[in-house]
Amino acid sequence: MKKYELYLFDFDGTIVDSLNSLIDIFVLSFKAIDIEIDPKNVLRYTRIPIEETYNEVHAPWSRAGEFEKALRFYLNDEEVLKKTELYDETIPLFKALRERGLKFGIVTSNNEKHVIDVLNMFNIPVDWFEIFVDSDKVRDTKPSPAPLLYALKELGYLDSRDKVVYIGDGMNDMLSANAAEVDAILIDRDGSFDESDKYIKIDKLMSLLNY
Repeated sequence: MKKYELYLFDFDGTIVDSLNSLIDIFVLSFKAIDIEIDPKNVLRYTRIPIEETYNEVHAPWSRAGEFEKALRFYLNDEEVLKKTELYDETIPLFKALRERGLKFGIVTSNNEKHVIDVLNMFNIPVDWFEIFVDSDKVRDTKPSPAPLLYALKELGYLDSRDKVVYIGDGMNDMLSANAAEVDAILIDRDGSFDESDKYIKIDKLMSLLNY
């Protein structure tokens, strides 16, 4: 099996189950600009670029600034945050990676404050992570390779990408990894995705210890 030195993780849907909080975030943020969305679609919205979602629901671009402001507000709302749950495997996986002397970080389209607030909520030490790359550090979001390339540059892995893997729960994550020329692992807990030669598919986080 191939062994990696650096594991970069998506956040929502990958290491935390944030669907219930994201439903509130999307519904309330679009409501702020008078757009009603179907909560059943939110899981898919979290896996495509926000611009694509915005177009799909026919939201007016003249109000994009209002929407972004609402999105940031609800992302960091304490009551919404409490709806986030932690996958049982997350902490054991991080501990196992640390015991093996391996590095890991988070590359997300979310914002760093939200990520750190969630980690604190579950008593996961922030200093376990080598890096946090969020939507404030890199404006081009996944499926662009830009967020991953930023992490690779900051951590000195641009010339050793074969030692890096990116783990996510959606096609945006896989496309971003492919474009950044790092290996991609898709966490598919409910069998929603097909097998592909573009990524490795696993159904539980602890399977990462085999790679």
